[in-house]
Amino acid sequence: MTYVFDWDDGEKIEMVGIELPRGWRILIDPRNTNSRMLSMGNQDIPVGGGIPVHLHEKEEEILFFHEGEAEVQVDGEVYQVKAGMTAFLPVGVEHGLRNTGDVPLKLLWFFSPPGYEEIFRHMADIDTDHGKYEELHPREM
Repeated sequence: MTYVFDWDDGEKIEMVGIELPRGWRILIDPRNTNSRMLSMGNQDIPVGGGIPVHLHEKEEEILFFHEGEAEVQVDGEVYQVKAGMTAFLPVGVEHGLRNTGDVPLKLLWFFSPPGYEEIFRHMADIDTDHGKYEELHPREM
């Protein structure tokens, strides 16, 4: 089992045709490491890219901003974040973000309990020609 990871390690999730950040990496989760209490990975978000407003019904999420700048919306409030900052996203609270900087935004994400990372795998399998992703409600993400 692997216990130490580099930024480019882990399971890479790519999507074609979806206007969302590409390059999710799942480093720690029940599938990859037998983690029972959390999942963790990283994401590169291009300049101007973002994550639509959504919520989690079961998982808490933490975002650690490694490089770049972003505007983060949490429960209707807007926050400006930069490298070194962290956002806590409780269960049931709507949130989203947009890269407002001039370089790709690099962040680490953590979910507890694990499970939400499965949506990344699911979205990579979506038939984007039919716009199924666009039809998802924030509670379905």
